[in-house]
This record gives sequence, C-alpha cells and structure tokens, in this order.
Amino acid sequence: MKSESLKDEFLKSEISLNRESGTYLFYGEDTQKNYELALEFAKELFSKNMNNEEEIENMEQKVTRESYADLFIIDNLNIDTARDMIKKTFTSSYEGSSKVFILKNIQDIRKESANAILKVIEEPTKNNFFILLSNRLNILSTIKSRSIIYKVKKYSAEDLEVDKYTYDFFATSSSDIKKYKELNIDLFEERSYKDISIYLKKYETDGKIEDKIDIYKALRNFVSESLNLKTYEKIKFAEDIYFNTSKENIKFLVDYLINLVKRDKKLKNKLYLKKMLRYPINMKIFFINLILEI
Repeated sequence: MKSESLKDEFLKSEISLNRESGTYLFYGEDTQKNYELALEFAKELFSKNMNNEEEIENMEQKVTRESYADLFIIDNLNIDTARDMIKKTFTSSYEGSSKVFILKNIQDIRKESANAILKVIEEPTKNNFFILLSNRLNILSTIKSRSIIYKVKKYSAEDLEVDKYTYDFFATSSSDIKKYKELNIDLFEERSYKDISIYLKKYETDGKIEDKIDIYKALRNFVSESLNLKTYEKIKFAEDIYFNTSKENIKFLVDYLINLVKRDKKLKNKLYLKKMLRYPINMKIFFINLILEI
C-alpha cells in the first residue's frame, strides 16, 4: 500500500494525472514548508511505479534523509550547477524510477542561469520532474510561464501548536518554531541590542537556535529603542551586524527586521533596500541605510 503522507488535494490530483514529466513552482513565505512539501511530492512521484511496501518505505526514508539516488537538491542555481543538472536529465535513473530535481531559491536566479535551464524545464524528458521553490511569485516570467504554479500556505499558529506571541516572535518560521519547541527558553527574557555582535558570533560558530533566539531578542530590543537612539548609535549597531554576519545569514536578519516594522510608514523604503540584496552592493552601506530607516 502506498504512502498516504501527501494530504494536499491539488498535488494529489497532480499525482493522479500520472504525468510522465513536469515542472512545478511551489511558492510561499515559509520556505521550510515549501521544501517539506516538495519532499513529500517527490516521494509520491518516486512511488508511482512501486507496489512493494518495503521498497516504498525504504525510498521514503532515503528521501527524508536526502540520500535517494534519483533526488537532486540544488540550493542555489548558477550556470555551473545548471549545466550539471541538464547533464543529469539525460542519464538513466539510478533507482529505476523518476528523477526529481528540487531547485531552491528560484527567486534569486540570475538570467544566465535561467536561460540555461529554460528548454529542459519547458519540455522535460520522460521521467524528469522539476520542483522549483520560491518565497514569492515575483520571479522571472520565463520561469513562471513554464511551470505549474502552486501557492503553499504557511503553517498557522494552530498547525504548529504555539500561541500567537511565539508565532509572531519567530516571524512565522516553522523551522525555527519546531526547534524552539524542543527547548525550554523564555522568549520574554530581553537581550540588549548593544550585545548583537556577541550573539551573532555565537550563531555563526554553532548555528544553534538558542543563539538565533538571542539575535531575535536583540533585534526586537533595537526596534523598540530606535526612536530614542542617536544616529551614531544606529550606525554602530549596523556595523556590528555587518562585521559579524556571514553572507549566508544576511537574509534572515533583513527579513526579520523588516517583519518587525512592517506597519511602519517607511516600509516602502525598506522593501526597496531589501530588493537591492539581489545585486552586488556594498553591504556595509546597505546595513547602515536599512538601520537608519528604522
């Protein structure tokens, strides 16, 4: 008996169509849920031609561990990974089933990389499926026009079994919330924005949710104090972030700050600054401008 883990009706319907290939665009604010749903969908695609329960269970465990030979996960598509992916579409399946390519962060794809994959996602060869993941629908039109588009609804506080304060504290991030629930941490205990560099250094080293929570607390403290701060104090805060944050962690900091001030009159300016992250920019000046807007 096949897995009943896929509960989404639209995707169940897609499975029932028994397509030989296809390209899907899953988009939604909760990138973790987008990815989790992509893995569940991949399991269903792989299991289409499986009838043995043990075989299906073995496949599902490997997909969950991201170790299934016909599952290819690409975090950031560039011209080199695009060419490598295209080569893989013409190779035989390792496991004797479909091949599934999950492409994360499609919202950040460059035109040259997009152009490289357009043909292969528009007319995928038999048994090749592409699941493109994005946190928004505002992406290259050439990608959208070649995809079956599906909006992924983010988890609610009820889904995650947390109260509204906790849900808002983590800016609705299901990944952070799930990790937090395994610990005993007081979200109301404050952390000073002046110590942001300490928390950032710890998180850059260990990547622990405890340190990330301290970063969130320091950012919240800064926003609550910002009206009373001098310009030089804000610039010092921006520099503390700049000098202690890796490129990989910039996005969650910017997203969190903008989420905290989403009802602010200057939100339009902040969103414009956020868009600048897609291009080569002076990151120090970027942070200073963002912080001064708060």
